[in-house]
Amino acid sequence: MTVRTFFCFFLLWTILISMGAAQDSEPAATQASLAAADALHDAGKLDDAARIYESLLNGDPNLWHARAELMRVRLRQQRTDDAYELGKAGLALPAHTAELLAAMGDVQFRRGEMVDAEQNYLHAKRVNPREMHAYLGLARLYGAYSLHRRAYDQLKAAHEIAPSDLEVEREWFRMLPRRERLQAIKDYLAAPHPDDHRENTWLEQYAAFLSATVNKPAHACRLVSTVERTQTPLVLLLLDASHLRGYGLHVKLNDRASNLMLDTGASGIAIGRKAAERAGLERISHISIGGIGDKGLQSGYTAVARKIRIGELEFEDCVVEVSDRTSLAEEDGLIGADVFSSYLIDLDGPGKMMRLSPLPKRPEDTTVATALNTDEDDADEDEDATKQPKTNREPLLPKDRYVAPEMASWTKVFRFGHQLLIPTHVNDLPSMLFAIDTGSQLNLISTTAARKATKVHRDDYMTVTGVNGAVDKVYSADKVKLHFSHLAQQNEDIVTLDLSGLSKDVGTEVSGLLGFALLNLLELKLDYRDGLVDFSYDTKRLPPPLGR
Repeated sequence: MTVRTFFCFFLLWTILISMGAAQDSEPAATQASLAAADALHDAGKLDDAARIYESLLNGDPNLWHARAELMRVRLRQQRTDDAYELGKAGLALPAHTAELLAAMGDVQFRRGEMVDAEQNYLHAKRVNPREMHAYLGLARLYGAYSLHRRAYDQLKAAHEIAPSDLEVEREWFRMLPRRERLQAIKDYLAAPHPDDHRENTWLEQYAAFLSATVNKPAHACRLVSTVERTQTPLVLLLLDASHLRGYGLHVKLNDRASNLMLDTGASGIAIGRKAAERAGLERISHISIGGIGDKGLQSGYTAVARKIRIGELEFEDCVVEVSDRTSLAEEDGLIGADVFSSYLIDLDGPGKMMRLSPLPKRPEDTTVATALNTDEDDADEDEDATKQPKTNREPLLPKDRYVAPEMASWTKVFRFGHQLLIPTHVNDLPSMLFAIDTGSQLNLISTTAARKATKVHRDDYMTVTGVNGAVDKVYSADKVKLHFSHLAQQNEDIVTLDLSGLSKDVGTEVSGLLGFALLNLLELKLDYRDGLVDFSYDTKRLPPPLGR
């Protein structure tokens, strides 16, 4: 037990005794209680911290720090509605602070209410230009908007205000060169912190990956063929003789052929053990693989493919995830569409073709990068935003979304890592966020969203299986009309699941998935760099039934 942790528990013990004695504590005692609760919060003792915050608020509802921190505790406990009610009650009081406004922004961001979140973050900055959480919240929000330079500026400001804040530390990791990043993560994991077991597992495994690669050149997955654009047929993946369940790609890993499901809801390349052994991939470090399903994380490892060939494009030195299972998605594996994020992606369902072409060149750019994005966090150190190059050039900083003139009519989406979330109206409800997911055979809606829109009933005949196994509880929702971009689709008995695990991993509320059965009818164009998508629907080009 560290000295800090011992001090936390000693304070907690003394405070809990004093709480029963009197409610009219002196200010010094209140400050000591707040300090103890904050230390418990930082150490991940969320229930203990919440009890102190609640007791203090019962005595004085105007303790803004206690209210704001209790809201953040409830968010970490996945009690989003409780956090929201705490914020509403606080904002209804005669006076409130920048700290409360920023905390309410955090809650609204988690609920997917992006416009309201931004307004509260900006209001908090006006009230108190030193309110760190407002800058941190805007950094996350602008990152989701693909406003990467604005996000960097906000995160840099938060880091200057509170460099040792645990939330700031977690966000700042990715700004550091690999060697510094590794040491920062080790220091973070060695100290008390509020992450849950799953978050800790991923950080520990990422640190192991960095340890194994930090003294080697980054696995940049660079293009080595002279072709910069290509098209390749989409492979038909069958559910049965008359139904498609998805599209795949022929991919060569170290010259060994594999069929990988093309999945806009997945990230990178993940393959089964048999395909990895067949290709002779070089193992790096152990990982856990997550996804939809109730059977827990799957074990696996990261590995390096010397070369990957897709259509006419060939790349060298690429990171691949390998599951200890023999296969994934009933195929050799999955390939996330974000792998092609350096390209303009055209998924032509009716034409059964994938086309890759250069992204629009920004006015200030001389070239456009071309690579496979199989390991985004392990980019070349010279691309790190905070590293000053050896010459006198300005540091290479991220850039905001660029909307080329020919893409002015495209739909802006929110990007969270590999997930593209599109604003979607369910019946007449306010806009929600749905993931564009070709790996899901059908459209799905969360139980939370479905119960707001229509009647929901248990469906014992429907089976939903993801990377993490079968889903235990599946429901159906009655008539649901989905409006997204310039399109709408009526759904009868739409599959309904608890998507809270996915929402937690993404960091905002994911209210549903637009699945393959819908997207197969469309020509879908994706610009991951700028967070833009375009849908084309032409009844004359609808895919013919199988067997014709």
